[in-house]
Amino acid sequence: MSANSPAEVAAQYATDRNLRVRKETHVRYGVGPDLEPRVDELLALRGNEALLDVGTGPGDFPGRLRDQGHRGRLVGVDLSPGMVEHATAFHPGVEFVQASADALPFPDASFGVLTARHMLYHVPDVPAALAEFARVLRPGGRFLAVTNASGSLGELWDVVAEVAPEEPALGGLLESRAGSAVFSEHNGEGLVRAAFGQVQVDVLDSALMFPSPEPVLTYLESMTALHRLAEGDRGRVREALRRVLAPRFRAGGWRVPKRVALIGARR
Repeated sequence: MSANSPAEVAAQYATDRNLRVRKETHVRYGVGPDLEPRVDELLALRGNEALLDVGTGPGDFPGRLRDQGHRGRLVGVDLSPGMVEHATAFHPGVEFVQASADALPFPDASFGVLTARHMLYHVPDVPAALAEFARVLRPGGRFLAVTNASGSLGELWDVVAEVAPEEPALGGLLESRAGSAVFSEHNGEGLVRAAFGQVQVDVLDSALMFPSPEPVLTYLESMTALHRLAEGDRGRVREALRRVLAPRFRAGGWRVPKRVALIGARR
């Protein structure tokens, strides 16, 4: 299970502030192939499908589809009322609903496409959520999960592990990172196969290219283990991380490989 409790996950995603920091980091410092074109390629949408995005957060994905002319029903579901409020305000062309992934408020066979992007590692009962996804998909409907692949951002987590012995708060950060193993390309493939009977796994390799330690520190501070620290403690941890990061930037920018798994299936 993820190291973060349901209460901590709820606090982390009460608004889009922390998630936005991480998303903007990947957009601003990402190098290599982008995720969105690969998602679009795998979904191969015609434009008239009824699509449900579970764990939609601020609703950027269904909002993008609507802006690009998707004509079918677009629905985003999130457990956080703050996220649903934000998404509704910023993406008026999409329907947003507060609900749990394992108790979706829709009839059987309501959607032709269901996406679950970077969220299943937060779900307490992944098989129950996947069974619910299969229930609301129409026969022949498509499912796509996006998740962190094994080894992603490994060099970044090596830095955290180096500082953790002197800063216990970073132990919690490493535990939350281990929570990604709840749903990765390894066990995720079997879980999706059990729910859908077939599965296809694609891995997208890219990287983050950081010009200085500052965006690295900002990225880490957006996560629960550091975000909940008092300001003084956060400053001390920040300086400890900065000392370990400094040698990585002696030759200029620091390239940190990342890997994303896309796990697809048909109903």
